[in-house]
Parts: sequence; C-alpha cells; structure tokens
Amino acid sequence: MQFTRLIIAGAALAAAASAKAVVVVGAVTGGSAGGNLVILDTPPAQVGNNRQQSNDTFVWNELQSFLLTADLQTNLGLDPIPAGTLISSHGFVFDPRPDVGSEGFVTFDRPILAVITLRNELRDSDFLNPATAFDNPLLRGIEPGDTVTFSGNTLRWNLTASNPGDNIRIITAAIPEPATWAMMIAGFGMVGFAARRRRVTTNA
Repeated sequence: MQFTRLIIAGAALAAAASAKAVVVVGAVTGGSAGGNLVILDTPPAQVGNNRQQSNDTFVWNELQSFLLTADLQTNLGLDPIPAGTLISSHGFVFDPRPDVGSEGFVTFDRPILAVITLRNELRDSDFLNPATAFDNPLLRGIEPGDTVTFSGNTLRWNLTASNPGDNIRIITAAIPEPATWAMMIAGFGMVGFAARRRRVTTNA
C-alpha cells in the first residue's frame, strides 16, 4: 500500500511540474540599447514610471497552470483565449533611460498562445501577476512602430522605448509535453499493476 501511495504521489508531482511553462533561452540580438536579456527569478515589485532605467530587457514568469474561468482578451494570436484553457503567463519589460531600441528573442518550453501589447488588455489581465504593481496605467504597452511577433515557442521583438518603457504579457500553453504524458501514463500503469498484484497476493 505504501509503495502504491509513493507512485501516486510521484505521478501527481510530475503532473504539477509538467504544467509549468518557463523561459528556456533568449538574447538581445540588436538595437541601439545593447544590454542583455535578464530572466528574473521572481516578478518585479513594480513596473513603469521609469522603475527599471536599464538597457537590459527583462522577462519573468507570472501565474503558472492557471485555469481561465472567463475568456481572456488578447490582441496578438488566439483572441480571446476561451474559458477552460489552462495557461501560463509571463511578463516582459524594456525600460531604458535614453530613447533607444532593443531587438531580440525569447523561447519558452511551451507554445505561445497569444501576446498582449495593448493598455486595456494588459490592465484587464493583471490578475495573472498579482505580485507586480504596474505604474503609468495610461502609458502601458508598446508604441506605434514597435513590433512583436511569435511563432511556435519563440517570441521576437523590435522595440524603441524611453519613458516609461514598454511592457507586454506573453501567454503560453500549460500542458504536459508528449514525453511527460508518457511518463505519467507509465506511472499510472505501475499504480494499477501494484494494486492488482496486491489484490492477488491478498486473495492467495
């Protein structure tokens, strides 16, 4: 019985871990700002109002494995993302001191479903990042002429920003990869086998 419980616990942990979507790799590849892509371990306390004042570009994970209870409005990609979808959310900000540009890419371990670059949609999706206060609510998003595109798991940007900076939100899928599903199915199979073996032993 203890062995069965351990397998069930392991399978549950694998399921929980597999539903997280994280940044795998990224880099600043051009633009007058130079700087680097900085992957933050935790969301920043505040964004906007010249909080960063850095030529670096920052990305972080927001809520993970979040089940939408209502449609989520976006403006690039799947719009809306329907209620009942399991998603992960990621924040992004470029807030330099001078009026300079940044180009680069960031790749996640799950497909990107949509990107939010508009003020109202960003505000309405802030429940996905309760840890961060977003200043300058009327100046959020990106400016005309800035570009953000994505394909598969990779987002690319070409931004120019100064005051109070550019910020976007990236929404990725939060479902296990096929290899993880296979591991989980194998684990559940072991649970069934162990339970069946125990019943046979008990009956004997």
